[in-house]
Order: sequence, then C-alpha cells, then structure tokens
Amino acid sequence: MRERSDVLVIGGGIVGAASAYYLARAGVQVTLLEAETLGWGATGRNLGFIWVHTRKVGPELDLVMNTRARLPELVEELGEDAQVQTNGGMVYFSDERQAPVMGEFVAQRVADGLPMKLLSGAEAREIAPVLPPEVIGATFCELDAQVEPTLWVRAFASAAARHGAQIREGVRVGRLLREGDRIVGAETSEGPILAGEVVLAAGGWSPALAALAGVELPIHPMRLQIVQTQPMPHETRHVIYGSMALKQYSTFQDLPSFDDSLFVNDAEWRYDMLLLEGFAQKADGSYLLGCAMDYPGFVWEADLRGVSLINELFMEHVPRLREAGFDRAWGGVLPFTVDNLPIIDRVPDVDGLIVASGHVFGNGAGPTTGQLVSSLVTGAEPVISLEPFRAARDGLRIEAGQSVW
Repeated sequence: MRERSDVLVIGGGIVGAASAYYLARAGVQVTLLEAETLGWGATGRNLGFIWVHTRKVGPELDLVMNTRARLPELVEELGEDAQVQTNGGMVYFSDERQAPVMGEFVAQRVADGLPMKLLSGAEAREIAPVLPPEVIGATFCELDAQVEPTLWVRAFASAAARHGAQIREGVRVGRLLREGDRIVGAETSEGPILAGEVVLAAGGWSPALAALAGVELPIHPMRLQIVQTQPMPHETRHVIYGSMALKQYSTFQDLPSFDDSLFVNDAEWRYDMLLLEGFAQKADGSYLLGCAMDYPGFVWEADLRGVSLINELFMEHVPRLREAGFDRAWGGVLPFTVDNLPIIDRVPDVDGLIVASGHVFGNGAGPTTGQLVSSLVTGAEPVISLEPFRAARDGLRIEAGQSVW
C-alpha cells in the first residue's frame, strides 16, 4: 500500500522544519522527510547567525526581520532551548583607512531604519574582550542574534510533531513522482509516498531532485568551511565579523567610499578563496571560526586550503585564538540564487509542487519562509509579500559565477 499525506515536505533543515510546523499548526496533515538527521545539511553547518547588520532593505530584510521581531515569543512558542542569544553583533576593524567607509556604512544603515552605531576600539573590546588592542572601532547592531542551528531545527520539528506532523529521519527521497503536469508524491527509501502537495525544501539537493521531475531550478552551490576550537574562557556573547567579511555584501559595496582593496588580504589570493571572516563563542566556550568560501560544485568536505586560510587569518587578527586547541573542521554546501533571494513559490506549469529553497541566510529567513509556505498551501494571507520570491522572476535569469549578498 502507498502512504498518503496532504503535504509532503522534503528536507529537514530550518526551512523544512519551519514549514512543517506552520502547516501542522494550521491543521494540515503533513509529513516531513529527512535523508539523514534533522539539521544535517547546510542548516547544521553554519555559524548560527541571525544576521540583520547587512541585510538589504526590502524583501531580504523583511524575511529576517519578521523572524527577529518575533524571536522572544517564538522561543516561548516552540518551548525548547535552541541556545538563542540576542546580544547584538559587531563588525570590527583595525585599519584607519577603513574608518571613513565604516562610518558611512553606519550612517546609511541608520537611514535605512536599523539601530546601528559606531563603537570605539575600547568600546568594542569592552563588549568582546577577545579582540586585540589593534582594533580601533566596530559597527554594532543590537538586532543581531545567534542560535544553535541544529537545536533551532529540532525545536521547530518537535513543535510540528506536537501539532500532529510526522517527522521521519533517515528516509531518502530518490525522485519526485510526476503524473503529467502534476507532482503527486515522492519515491523514497521506504517506498512511495503520495501527497496532495509536495514542498521541496532540500537546500542544495533541491535542483537535482527537481531536475529528475523535469523542473529546472536556478539554485547554485557554494561551499563554506568552518573550524571549531576546544572550549576557552568566555570572552564574548556576541556574533562578530571582521571587516574583510563586508566586501561580500552589496549594502557595503554600494557605498560611495567603498574601496575593495582595503578589505582584502593577500592570504585570500594565496589560497584562492574568500574568507567571510566571522566568529562566535558557543555556550560550551568553544569558538566557531569561519567561513572559507569557494565554488567547487557539490563538494561537502573541508579541505586544507580552507582550514589553513581560517587559521592563518584568525591567528593574525585575533591573537588570543593562537592559544585555542583545534577540535574539528567541516564544510557545507550553501544554496544561493543570483539575486540573493530564495524561491518560495508554486512551480509554474507544474501542479502540486512548492519550492522553498535557495536560502543563504536560512537561520533568520527560514521561519518566515515556513509561514509563507503555509500561506501557499492554505490560502491564508502571507505575512509578507510573496512577489519577490516568485520562481519565474527576472532576477534569476542572470548567469551565476559567484554569490554577492
């Protein structure tokens, strides 16, 4: 006998778990399938930032702010500890030549309506004593937050299960089942499962699964690598970027005084990859250091280039970390689109298939996406407009070489 579900969600990251939660809470019969364990993919392989600091005004910021504005009530609603910290985040800098553009960045962000300020070096070190005396200033946004990403996913999945959802780990989807112009379910490692609607929330795996059903998704893979240290004394409770990370963001690149040469390091050229220079200290005292970025295709493993780049630059920029014991390193494939917005939409000309994928900032955008997916299924009014996330939008038709956020 074939199993049936009103809605089948494929993918157990934050987007899939949040979609299952909001669907189940709306009274929809929903089954979530995860090939490995919840949070195994991109969601469980990042720094855990809910990062408001550099989000572009418009749909990108709206996706995150809907989550951030509801974060205290959402934590209470889910009822599980996801190690959520709402202490704010900073971007530190140590070069006097960078100061004018950092000041311009803060002024622009304030004009955009964000609570941002420019700290002195002493103020930055008071917040984060791990920073060295060479730091001369930092931008600070009180809205930046952090979660333990795997616990974040499990909190949504557990809440979904309490509302009646089936959460099934270790069930691999081989292909989507298509009958004519309609997706009717999925062939899985435990047999076929039929569904009235299928939500494809499989992150980096989404394009391959869609292609087997004759659907092309303009979603591309980017590899991020992270190093974790052994526990150290607690010296920060904030999410922190170094100034090198800012060149990845269009909100920074578009400033009149931006000069790319001031925000690069020759190590990036030597290792032939960029460093999204971010770090945070976990509850157990260990540091997460990242993220070496490149585009080798669908490659999940960390490599010596990435680990070397991370270690070299963090030992240079934050000398306190030279004393850190090495624990482990890993890679992850982050899906991205060329306009930096996920696809959250029914697929044109194919009934029964909703895509919720292409998130490069899923910790913050995932919960909002779950609400939008529920609206697509139930017909309820969406919490923000769905138009910017349509599958057929013009912004997805550009050739993608690499991602700019």
